[in-house]
Formats: sequence, structure tokens, C-alpha cells
Amino acid sequence: MEKYDQYQKIKSRAEIPVEKLKLNAVPERLWQYISVNFITKLLVFKDYDSILVVYDMFLKILYFIVIIEIIAERLVKLFKDNVWKLHRLSKSMISDKDLQFVARLIKKLNKKLKIEMKLLTAFYL
Repeated sequence: MEKYDQYQKIKSRAEIPVEKLKLNAVPERLWQYISVNFITKLLVFKDYDSILVVYDMFLKILYFIVIIEIIAERLVKLFKDNVWKLHRLSKSMISDKDLQFVARLIKKLNKKLKIEMKLLTAFYL
């Protein structure tokens, strides 16, 4: 067994070393940091087949909002009517959806709320 241990020590690793996990910031007030996720592929009831779950990380409050289809325009209206109206904008939003979807959602939400977006692109050598 000892001769096999030698090969294990010499063997090079092909995978990239994993970084340490970064903790989410600790919220100081309600609705500062939220998580937005979806429960999908449910049985259809009155045309609804999914649930938008909005979670406040400070007091662990959950909103369950039934939705017909996950489309950014429809989600913006639901988010504005059910979350923004009560708690205003949050500092951070975490989601399990892909980056393109979240970017479209934020862009449409800002447009609906009349918030001017100024995007910055930088080129690094």
C-alpha cells in the first residue's frame, strides 16, 4: 500500500482549486437583502402553474406569489405590486435563475419604476 501512496502524492490535479465560500452580507434592516426563487412545474390550477417566492433574509419573511408563466414583464408587475409597493427597493437580490433572466428582470423593473440605469463597461488589460 505504501508504494501507491507515493503515486497519489505525485499525481497532478486537473481540476481548479475551489475558493472559500463567501458569506452573504448580514442585513441591518428589513428587505435590504432578498432572495427571489421559483417553484415550477406544478399542477395547473386556475391557469397558474408556478409560484414566485420572495424571501427577506432579515426576519425570514416569505411571500408566495402565484404566476401563470415565468415571463419578465409579468414578473415585474407582480414584483412591483406585491413587494416593491410595501418595502421599496432592496440593496441586493439573490436568485437561482440564470444571469440573463435576472438582468432582464432588473432592467424592466427599473424601467417600470422610472429608475435611470447607467451601465459602465470597463476594459482591463
